Formats: sequence, structure tokens, C-alpha cells
Amino acid sequence: MFFQIVFVFIALISVISATATGTIKGRLDLAANNITGFVSTRTSFKLYQIGNFSTKYPHTATAIFQDDEGHFEFSNLPLNEGVNETTYYVMYPASMDFNLKPNRILIEFKNLENGTLQLNAFKNLFGRENFPSKDIIYPEKLESMKVDPYIKVELLHKAPIRSYLQARNVSIFSTGIIGSILNSRWKLAGVITLIALVVFPIIVEKLDPETARAIREETKRKQREKYGAVASK
Repeated sequence: MFFQIVFVFIALISVISATATGTIKGRLDLAANNITGFVSTRTSFKLYQIGNFSTKYPHTATAIFQDDEGHFEFSNLPLNEGVNETTYYVMYPASMDFNLKPNRILIEFKNLENGTLQLNAFKNLFGRENFPSKDIIYPEKLESMKVDPYIKVELLHKAPIRSYLQARNVSIFSTGIIGSILNSRWKLAGVITLIALVVFPIIVEKLDPETARAIREETKRKQREKYGAVASK
């Protein structure tokens, strides 16, 4: 009985070890830029299994940097079993600090007749199908990528600076009626003009009382002449 249990256990281990798995190695090439600090924590690589798959659900995984040289790896990826069987994955590089290229990579695992596993990668840009349509006479071919020793992801350009902090206590000069006036040049000019019309006579009276008195008398005289002309009619 004991030997039967051992035999079953060994057979189970052999079946598990025979299950086909794949590995994807990649590297983010930042040239002179060092992958340090928050850059490593704000950059990741997501992998999704597409097409036919032998498991109940498609496999998904996320990888981060293994070192400061930008290396990353996906291991123990489930593959479809059988000769000439293919398994497809799509990889998405994502970073909050950089815009990376290619922004989508189609990865193909193919089981060859000699028992070896062939790995291929293609630039699969956004806006295009994962696989060129067979209904098109001249379907567009995906550009192949080098996979040995790793799949290289490059820097397109540095992403614009983003603001991740927002003030909790907003000033009254930024919102409401006051903020609306201060943020509009036309409203602000109108308010300044209105204030000037109200304040100017007061300032003139304080600085030059005689001139202010003469202005008031002249205004009254014009009003009397106006009303007198209307009454004579």
C-alpha cells in the first residue's frame, strides 16, 4: 500500500512538471536615466492572455522592476499543450513618469515538433487589432521585435508634470463671487471703474474743496437751465 501511494505521488509530480509553462523577459531601456526612487514604484508591466486558453479563465499578471537596470520578468505562464499549438499574451507597459513605446506588445508562444518552445513578439500598437483580419486581401503585418535576450521597451518622451496634490481649503479669492470677478479681466475692469466713479468726487472734495464746490455749482446751473428750457415750452 505504501509503495502504491509513493508511485501515485511520483506520477502526480511528473504530470505537474510536464505542464508547459513559459517565461517572458523584458527590460525598460532609459539610456542615461537611472531607475531610482519613485520611478520604480510608478512603473509596471501588465500581461493578459488572449485567444484560446486551456484554463478556465485567461491568465493575467503584473511585473515590476527586478533591479535598477530596468529588467522585469513574467514566469510560469500557462501554455496550451500540443504540437504546433500557440498561446498568445498581450503586454502593456505603464508609467506615471514616462511615455513608453511600444504601448502594446503581442507575444506568441509556439510549441514546435521537436519539443522546443518558440517565443515571438510583435509591436501591437493601440488602435489596431491583435491579429490582422484574414478577410483583407493585403492584411497589415505586425512588426516583429527582438526577444533575445529580452524584449526591449523604450522611452518615447518624458510625460508632462502632473499635479497630484489639491488644496483642501480653497481661498475665497479663488471661488464664489469674488473669485469670479478676480478671474475675469472684464468683470474686474468694470468693478474698478465703478469704484473710481464713486470715490473720485470724494477725493477731489478732500484735496481741493473750492474746485469741488465749483463743480457742484456748475452741475446745478446746468440742471436749472435744462428744467427752465423744458418749462418754457
